[in-house]
Amino acid sequence: MSTRVTLAVVSFVVLIVHGIVFYDQFFNRWERHQTAYFEQARSLAKTDAERRALDDRSPRIEQTIVTQFGESRVDRCTTCHIASDDPRFQGHAEPLRTHPYSAALGDVERNGRWERRHKFTDFGCTICHDGQGRGLETFYAHGEDEFWPDPMLGYITQANWHPEYKSKLTGKEYMQANCAQCHTEENFSGTPLVQRGRQLFFEKACYGCHRIEGLSNGTLGPDLSDVGKKFKVNYLWEHTVNPRAFQPTSFMPKFDLTDDEIKALTVFLKSRRGINFAETSLGQYRARLQQTKVDETAKPQTSTAPSPARGEQLVSERSCTACHKLGERDGHIAPDLSYEGLIRDEDWMMAHFREPKSRIPDSIMPVFGFAEPDFRSISAYLKTRSTPAPFKTGEEIYKGLCARCHGEKGDGKGVTYLYLDPAPRDLTKAAFMNSKPEDRFLQSLKGGVPGTSMPPWERLLTDEQRHAVLAYVFQTFVREPRQELKAHKVPEQNPITSSVESIHRGEQTFLQRCTGCHGRKADGKGPNSLDISPRPRNLRNSAFVNSVPDRRLFDSILYGVQGTAMPSWIDYGLSQNDVGDLINFIRSMNPQTGSPASEKSPALTSQVNQEVLCQGKCK
Repeated sequence: MSTRVTLAVVSFVVLIVHGIVFYDQFFNRWERHQTAYFEQARSLAKTDAERRALDDRSPRIEQTIVTQFGESRVDRCTTCHIASDDPRFQGHAEPLRTHPYSAALGDVERNGRWERRHKFTDFGCTICHDGQGRGLETFYAHGEDEFWPDPMLGYITQANWHPEYKSKLTGKEYMQANCAQCHTEENFSGTPLVQRGRQLFFEKACYGCHRIEGLSNGTLGPDLSDVGKKFKVNYLWEHTVNPRAFQPTSFMPKFDLTDDEIKALTVFLKSRRGINFAETSLGQYRARLQQTKVDETAKPQTSTAPSPARGEQLVSERSCTACHKLGERDGHIAPDLSYEGLIRDEDWMMAHFREPKSRIPDSIMPVFGFAEPDFRSISAYLKTRSTPAPFKTGEEIYKGLCARCHGEKGDGKGVTYLYLDPAPRDLTKAAFMNSKPEDRFLQSLKGGVPGTSMPPWERLLTDEQRHAVLAYVFQTFVREPRQELKAHKVPEQNPITSSVESIHRGEQTFLQRCTGCHGRKADGKGPNSLDISPRPRNLRNSAFVNSVPDRRLFDSILYGVQGTAMPSWIDYGLSQNDVGDLINFIRSMNPQTGSPASEKSPALTSQVNQEVLCQGKCK
C-alpha cells in the first residue's frame, strides 16, 4: 500500500514539473507582457482605427538590428519593453513603461509631444544600456549572468560582486559612460560625471602613470585607453578604492577619495572603450595625423628663465600635492616637500625630475615629460622652501618630520610606507636598534641614506636636535637599554682582489644562497620577499650599495642583520673569502660611473659582469 502511495505522489510531482516546463516553453513571460500591453492599449485607444490595429497584432519577438555603430547589434529588448515608445504608458510599471525623455540628450518637446533624438529603430537599446540584446529572459537579457561582460549599466549588479559595493554601483548616471561613446565634447550636459572623472584623472596625477590615447602618455601603469571595454564597473570601483584588492603587488597608491569622486572616476574609466562611435577610422587617423603635425611644429612658450612664481603655479597645475605634502596640502602618498630647499640642492632636484629612479632606484614616481624650463621653475620654487622647522623637542621633531614615514608608533608604517622601497625602518625592533652604533643613526639623520627616501637633515636639524630626536626614538619606541656591542671580526677593506674569477665565484654563491630573498636579478624581489618585512635589499641600488663600506657588507653577510630576515651566514659555512667574492660580484653590478640608474636591470650573467670589469679588453 505504501509503495503505491509513494508512486502516486512521485507521479503527481513529475506531472506538475512537466506542466510547469510545458507552460514556460509555450507561454513565455514576454508573451504575457505583450498580451497585457495589447489589453491596456485597447482600453486607452481613442479611435476604432487604433483598436483595430491592436486587434491585428499578436505576441511576437520584436527585434532591431543596429549596423551604424561598430559591429552589428541584435536587440530584442522591446519584446518585453513593448511600450517603451508609447507616451501613454509613462506612469506604468516596468516593463510596460514609456522610456523617459531627456532634453540633456537631445530629446525635444513640440506641441506637447516629445520627439526622440535617439530613435530605438536607429540606435537600439544595448548601445546605451549594455546588457545582452538577444536575451528573452530577464536573467540573460539584463546581464545578471556573472559570465556576461556587459551587465546593464547602473541597473544590474552581478551575484559575485563584492556586497559592500553593490549599492554604490546602481544609478542611471552610470549610463553616462556609454553616452560618452558618441558625445565626446568635454562640456556635454548629458555627461557631467565623465567630465568630473576626467578632471580628477589630472587632479590626482593619474596622467603621470597611465596612458589614455589623446589625453596622457604615462608608462608606469597599464594603458587605460580601452579599460572600459575590458572591465566591469565593480572592478573599476574596487581597484580605484584599493588597488591591492585585486593585485596584491600593485604599487598604485590608495588615494583619499570620496564616494562621489570614486563614482566619477569609475564612470570616466568605463567610458574609455578604445573607440568612439562618433568617429570613423579615417576620422581618427586624420585627427592623430593632425595632432602629430601640431606636436612637431609647436614650440614651448615657457620662458627659459626659472621663476619661483611660475614654479608654484606649476606645482598646483600639475597636481604634485596629489601625492606629496607641501605646507597644508597633503596627498598622504609621497615625501614631504615643505622643507625641500634645506634638504636637496638644485642638481639633485633636476636629476630626480628628469628620471626619479636615477636618485631613488625603486621610486614609484613616474617620469613627467615636462619642459626643462618647467622643471627649473619648480626647482626654483622648492628652493624657496628654506624656512627652518619650528620644532624644538625630540618629540616635536619626530612627529613633524619622521612620523610620516616611520609611523606614529615608530613601527615603520607611516602614511607613506606602502609606497616607499626600501620601506621605512621599524624603530621598535630593539634587536636591530641596539645592534648598531649610535654614530650610524646620527650619520643617517645627518646625511640621509643614499638610494632611499631617507633625506639628509643636515641643514634642517642641528647636531643637538639630531641627538634629541634619536634619544626620543630610543626612549619611546626601543625601550630597551643599550648594551655594549660585541666586536665582529670583519676586515675594513675587502681582502679579495676583484677579478673575473672572483666575480664568477661570487655569482655562483649568490645564485646558490641568496636568490630566495634577493631574487635572481638581485633586485630584492625574490620568491620569499613578499612575506618578509622589511623587504630584502635591492642589490642593484647603486646609490645605496656604493655608499656602504666593505666593512658593513662583511658584517651584514657574515653576522646577519638583527631584526630582519637576513641570517648570519657564518653559521652556514661561508668564509671571509666567500664573502669577499660575493661583495666583488655585488660591486660589479653597481659600477661607480655616476650615470643614472636604468629603469630596467641588465641580465644577471657572468658575461655581463666580465664586460663591465674588463671594459671589452679581456680575451
